[in-house]
Amino acid sequence: MEHELGSIQVTAEVQDESPEEITRLQAIIDKYRFLRYKPKEHFYAVFLKADNEVIGDKLIGLGSSGNAPVDLKDIARTAVLTNASAVILVHNHPSNNDEATPEDKEATRDIKKGLELFDIDVLDHVIISQDDHYSMKQQGDI
Repeated sequence: MEHELGSIQVTAEVQDESPEEITRLQAIIDKYRFLRYKPKEHFYAVFLKADNEVIGDKLIGLGSSGNAPVDLKDIARTAVLTNASAVILVHNHPSNNDEATPEDKEATRDIKKGLELFDIDVLDHVIISQDDHYSMKQQGDI
């Protein structure tokens, strides 16, 4: 019995496909400075090649003033389809809280654990507030 399998074309959605290299935290802060005054939480994933060149970024979740939904499957799917070696997570705190909440830390642990299955590193999770920023890597949370 002969079976024919169809072909499937799969594409990854990324918003910004600017080929820049991320070599320091300040580059992320500068790029996502626009989030400082957003009234709702925006959660982005930045997808990187092995040499830290940006493949692109994607808005993963848009929430309320106190939280944003995070879809691990969406992050993993996009990372795999773009052949990313690493991901940097970025979101804002409209409340101007410049520290990671317990929920932020838990979400980061879950994403990190999920992406490890695909040998993809979470390099940092940066939180942008109106007055400052918080790097989970610098603070030892990652």
